[in-house]
Amino acid sequence: LNGPFDSFYLGHIQDFVQYTTGKGAFVLLDPHNYARYRGQVIGQGTPTAAFADFWSRLSSMYKNNSKVLFGLMNEPNSMSTDLWLSDANAAIAAIRATGADNLITVPGNAWTGAWSWDSSYYGTPNSVAMLGVRDPKNNFIFEVHQYLDSDSSGTSATCVSNTIGSQRLQAFTNWARQHNYKAILGEFAGARNDVCYQAVTDILKYMEVNKDVWAGWTWWGGGPWWGDYMFALDFRNGADEPQMAYIKPFLANGNNC
Repeated sequence: LNGPFDSFYLGHIQDFVQYTTGKGAFVLLDPHNYARYRGQVIGQGTPTAAFADFWSRLSSMYKNNSKVLFGLMNEPNSMSTDLWLSDANAAIAAIRATGADNLITVPGNAWTGAWSWDSSYYGTPNSVAMLGVRDPKNNFIFEVHQYLDSDSSGTSATCVSNTIGSQRLQAFTNWARQHNYKAILGEFAGARNDVCYQAVTDILKYMEVNKDVWAGWTWWGGGPWWGDYMFALDFRNGADEPQMAYIKPFLANGNNC
């Protein structure tokens, strides 16, 4: 905490960002640790000031590259929503204090599920608490995640129905539109079966129709180290994974990352 980044690991990130943004693509950088550092919740066992310091140093490195987006955190969970709001606002303030104007993506509590955005089982609903996000530059969007299995966890290859995606996004979409917010679907996926292929098409069509709210989407996940993971997108054995056939028609419209 509050120390320099690991030079070896940072070097890989810098090489990737330089190459990818040089090709005209966007890169969304996020700390993928659920609002924790070594298991300690930010704002409890981990000081909020350390989280702000992390973002101050990282944003300083990329503040001159508008194709780098700052994702505050992956899937905060099992904590107070009001505490997460305080953490998020501290990080946003630290980013803006560096002079960075980059787009910031802000998740909610409870694994930032779109389906549970207005639920109270985890405490103050995201739909209430996250109205308190403050960005001096007003250049942020909300990041939500949505899977298509029975409990929205993304752990099953069985999709509930071919329209479950649009159904689960609807309430969040209405909330965002009501409050003049935009959003990115930071994680979604479907396995290799006909119902899931239809469900993937359905959720992508829904975001395309509602592009006044939906600024983009990212699939989970990709890269060679995933192996035979049911959601993996990789070019293997000379061919795309089957899901790509259902994603490709939506890649040309710009409503994706």
